[in-house]
Amino acid sequence: MNKNLELINSEINNLNILSKMNNIDEIIKRSSILIKKYPQISIFYNFLGSSLEKKNNIYDAEIVYTKSLKIDPKNCFALVNLGRISRIINDLERSDKLLKQALNLEPDNLLAQLNYGELKIDQNNFKEAISILEKIYAKNKDFQNVIMRLASVYSIIGEFEKAEKYLSLTSKNKPELFAADYRLSNIINYSERVDHQKLILEKIKNKKFDNLNKHLLFFAISKSYEDQKDYEQAFKYMDLANKERNKLVVGNPLRYEESFLNKNKEIFSNIDIKENINNDFYNKKLIFIVGLPRSGTTLLHQILSAHSGTYGVGESIILNVFFFKNLMDESFLKKLKKDDKINMENLREISLKLGKNYDYFDLNKIKIDKAPSNFFWIGFISVLFPNSKIIHIKRNIKDNCLSIYKNLFGGNRTDWTYDIKNIQKYIKIYREMMDFWKSKFDKKIYEINYEDLVKNQEIEIKNLLNFCSLEFEKECLQHHKSKNPIKTVSINQSRHPIYKDSIESNLKYKNFSNLFKDI
Repeated sequence: MNKNLELINSEINNLNILSKMNNIDEIIKRSSILIKKYPQISIFYNFLGSSLEKKNNIYDAEIVYTKSLKIDPKNCFALVNLGRISRIINDLERSDKLLKQALNLEPDNLLAQLNYGELKIDQNNFKEAISILEKIYAKNKDFQNVIMRLASVYSIIGEFEKAEKYLSLTSKNKPELFAADYRLSNIINYSERVDHQKLILEKIKNKKFDNLNKHLLFFAISKSYEDQKDYEQAFKYMDLANKERNKLVVGNPLRYEESFLNKNKEIFSNIDIKENINNDFYNKKLIFIVGLPRSGTTLLHQILSAHSGTYGVGESIILNVFFFKNLMDESFLKKLKKDDKINMENLREISLKLGKNYDYFDLNKIKIDKAPSNFFWIGFISVLFPNSKIIHIKRNIKDNCLSIYKNLFGGNRTDWTYDIKNIQKYIKIYREMMDFWKSKFDKKIYEINYEDLVKNQEIEIKNLLNFCSLEFEKECLQHHKSKNPIKTVSINQSRHPIYKDSIESNLKYKNFSNLFKDI
């Protein structure tokens, strides 16, 4: 028995060495073999699960952590990581349960506390999130960049002074953490102050940072020059930022979007929406705002969520997580159809499951989901949520492209935004998808032009509310005064009244207009 224990400890030591070397593939190989040899030793599952996560195989990691907890329900490492994965895949209820279990076992576990704080952000419970994160910060100011998370939450709720305080501290104490400078650039108006602009330029020139990717600094300095109406310098750094960021892109960033276009056409080409409205489905009202990124979806979300009868969920991942996982799965597709028709019983299951995710936020109010890429799921939205309202916002395409190109987006699902050709490909997919949906479900989709909204606010907002079956409320005209959270790159602009400077903004950038002359 002692010899067996020695062998196990030796293997754990070897895995720790591999972990320090960041040899992920070898850890996956060895820990998989060790799990077969020692199926009751939970630490091997921990190594395998965390390594699979590093390879971005989160669903495989989820299975591994779940098995680990069956062996040892008090494995805090597995509880925390499975809780985090559950949050990422939008199973917030399960995440809450797992993280509470971890904290009951280890109340002082800062990683469990941090993940619980991030869960509260996803639940839109910002007051509790701040309380949790502030306590972590008081215990350990350097723990897992908690200061950046605090700044992020304060920005989301519009408390920019507090956000700037934390971001400025980070920029000073951790100068290599360029994310702090980028986030500061979204808060600061550089036409009124230049102190931070000077700091960014110093960092760009500092040879100490030459081995680091500086795209965050380039995006930030570009924004500063735009504030100062120096469009030549703004474009120079905007273009440089995108080229630098695009170097990190692996493979075809539009492989899923191209597949989704084809799959949706295949599924819905012969479907008549009128035949599929079913009262047994999730029948509460939902409002979906779709379009290109930076087309005005956040503005519409703020206008509608200022209404007393609605609750703005924000840019939710509910539909994207579900369909990204399932739409390319042949077994799922087989369940969708029965004798060349939609299998309504299986769709009913999906409808109630996804509807429950929206109920998680507020049981009584009409929820507003403003994830732009939900335009891929209009067919499913129409069938799964028969009482839903779909709003498609369109914007001058060159202005829209400029706004995409000058902003940094989070996650690898937006890797297409850093390359001109990929932006053009995405727009082609978007246009083709929307043309298809309009040919099928035209009466379900309300179209609004961003430019009309800016020029004729009251008329357009009243028409919009009428389509959503909502009574007019003057608060919708004063949406910028609302305390509704904003989690997107529009975090600062949407706290101000509607402004007209964004119309024909591409004309200020003659070099940019040449790049998109064929759009």
